[in-house]
Amino acid sequence: MKLYLYSLPVVLLTAQASSFAEDQSPEETPEKGSIAQRPPTEELSPGSPYNINNSERGTGIKHDLKYDGCNGFIRTGYIQTHAKTISNEQAYGLGGELGCGVSWGSLFKFHVSAFTAINPGFNSGNKEAIQGDFFDENKNSYITLGEAVMTLSYSSFEAHIGPQRINSPHMDQDDLRLLPNIFEAYLVDYQFNDEFYMGSGFIRTAKGWENNGNAADFIGIGEAFGGTGSQSWLGWGTYQQQHINASAWYYYIKDVQQIFFMDIVYQNSINEIFSYELGGQFDLGRSVGRESAGLVDANTLGIFASLSACGVIFTTAYNKNFGDSAAVSSVGGGPFFTSMEEMTLDAVNAGKNAQGLMLNLEYQPHFFEAMAFGIAIGDFQAEKAADFHTQELNTYFSYQYNQMLTVDIMYAYIKNLESSINTEQFRVILGYQF
Repeated sequence: MKLYLYSLPVVLLTAQASSFAEDQSPEETPEKGSIAQRPPTEELSPGSPYNINNSERGTGIKHDLKYDGCNGFIRTGYIQTHAKTISNEQAYGLGGELGCGVSWGSLFKFHVSAFTAINPGFNSGNKEAIQGDFFDENKNSYITLGEAVMTLSYSSFEAHIGPQRINSPHMDQDDLRLLPNIFEAYLVDYQFNDEFYMGSGFIRTAKGWENNGNAADFIGIGEAFGGTGSQSWLGWGTYQQQHINASAWYYYIKDVQQIFFMDIVYQNSINEIFSYELGGQFDLGRSVGRESAGLVDANTLGIFASLSACGVIFTTAYNKNFGDSAAVSSVGGGPFFTSMEEMTLDAVNAGKNAQGLMLNLEYQPHFFEAMAFGIAIGDFQAEKAADFHTQELNTYFSYQYNQMLTVDIMYAYIKNLESSINTEQFRVILGYQF
C-alpha cells in the first residue's frame, strides 16, 4: 500500500488539531453577549435517498463553501451486498476530504480540496469479493482532486466555475458512500428576491461512484449517462414562499437526451400537533442527436403525501412512467419520490409504463432532533409484472451531532419476484466533519 494514500487523513487530523487549538485561544473567545463571526462551512454529512429522511428540497444549486481557512471530513465505512446463491461482496473503507479557501472581498472567492479513498488492506485478496462502491474501478485506493471552484459575485449574480458539488434533480452529489460525486461545471445564477431564484450553465464531466465509470477520474457527462460526449447545458428556476416550494429544470445532454423536470411541494399544519406535505412532479425525457444512450421517450408523473405528529412522519408516494422507454436516468440518486436505497423507477428493466409505490414511517424524537430512524417499503413493476416485479424493504438510522459527528446505518432487502433472486445490502458510514 502506497504511503501517500494514508497521508490525507493524517493531514486532516493535524489541521483539525491546529484548528481546535486556535478555537481554544483566549484571543478567539468572543466577549459575553457578542456574536462570533465565523465563515460558512459546507454541509459535508453523508446524504440520503431523495425520499427517506430528506424532505428538505434545495433552492437551485446552493454553494456554502468555506472560503477563509480549511475544512473537510473523515469517514470510515462498511458495506456488504449479498445476492443469495450468486455473490457476496463486502468492503471496509476509509475516506476523507481536505479543502481550503481564500476570498478577496465579496467579489472573488476560490475553494480547492483533495479527496482520498483508502482500501485499508484487510479486505479480501479476491477482488471479485470486494464491494467496489468505495474505491476506483480496480477496487484500489486513490487520491484525486475534489473541488476547485472559483466564485465571482456581483450584485445578485454569482458565477461558480470549476469542479464542484452540485445538487439538481438529475445531476447530484448523491453522497451515500465515502465520497460525493463532483461535476466540472460553469454556472451562473441570479436571485431576484427571497422567493425567486434562477440560473443556467454548462456541465462537461462528472466524477464519483455513480458516474458509470471510474470513481477516481472525470468522464464526459454523456458517458456518465450511458452514452458519449461531454457537453450538457442546464437551466433552472425555483420559487419559494411560506408554504410552497416549486422548481423547474431543463437539461440538454448532446447526443444523449434532453430532460424537463418540474415539481411543487405544499407544506402546512393542521394545528400545533399535526402538519402535512403534498407534492407533485413531472419528468420528461427525449432522445436527441445520435441517441448514443439508446431510445429515450419517457413521461413520468409522481405524487406524494406525508403527515407528521409528535415526531412521527408517515409518507406515501407513487410514480408512473408513460412512453416507449424506461424513466429518465440520472447521475446521482435521481428525482423520483419513490426512490429507495437500491431501486429507483429508472432502474426497472422493461421499464415502459413502469410504476413505483413507496411507504415510509419515520420517527424523530422531539428530545433528540438530530436522530431519525425508520422503515420504508417499495414496490416496482413493469407494464407486465411477469417481465419485472421487485419489492424493497429499507430500515435505517441516522444521527448527527453539532454538524460534526454523523452515523448512518442502512439495511436494504430487495426481493425480485420475477426471478426469485433476493439481495441484501448493509451499509454503515461514520463521519467526522470539521
